[in-house]
Amino acid sequence: MADYLDISLERASAAIKEYVKLAPNNAHYDPSAKVYKPTINFKPLIINPSPDQVLGHLLLEDGFLSPMPEMMRLPVPHRAIPTDILRVLLSTMAENQSIDILYRSMTSPKPTRRRITPHAFGNDGFRWHVRAYCSLREQFRDFVLGRIVETGERGPSKSEGLVDEKWDEIVFVRIGPHPELSENHKIAIEMDYDMEDGETVFEVRRAMLFYVLKQLGLHRTEEERKKMGIKPKEQQIVLINTGLLELIEF
Repeated sequence: MADYLDISLERASAAIKEYVKLAPNNAHYDPSAKVYKPTINFKPLIINPSPDQVLGHLLLEDGFLSPMPEMMRLPVPHRAIPTDILRVLLSTMAENQSIDILYRSMTSPKPTRRRITPHAFGNDGFRWHVRAYCSLREQFRDFVLGRIVETGERGPSKSEGLVDEKWDEIVFVRIGPHPELSENHKIAIEMDYDMEDGETVFEVRRAMLFYVLKQLGLHRTEEERKKMGIKPKEQQIVLINTGLLELIEF
């Protein structure tokens, strides 16, 4: 504890004694190891981290859990985030300015000059992009950080009086187990996704909706999935409010 929190042994000892007074059933002293250990009936008193938070510390490898169990995260290809470009974008946002960028898009064979006014960042689970007003397209768009070749001159904001409605709008995504699964498989999926009454609901910004549905494999219609031969056991969940598909932009 002292090493982890970077405090003196005296201060750590005093903190533990105070905690034992508050929750005497949560800890006991092990004379052989000369340390306090949690009891079998331990119940969090001060903080109550979720399982996701606890497992998140495994990924951080920060020593929060001791002893640390073995773990492995799936490797993913590294996506570029140029430090100098990120620094410039953060400064541009802080000062509510616009900036020239040279950008490589998938719709243009050569890099193009754009004047953007950035206001937020988004992550699709694999890569980061900056949400910004594009003066060339005259609309708010996403720009992948790794595709920004260089930045140029900064100037006044080009989005004064404009609202990024798709970023501000919150939509509710409802998912449930695939209806063609067996009852036992449906129960397994409901448990896995912590569903209630056969579904779970979560919020997402409309601007991020496509990325979320794509990650879950829900960005295609049922007809499209059948044509592709995707079976229920491969696509274990379905989008219940399928009207959201009309809101996504490719």
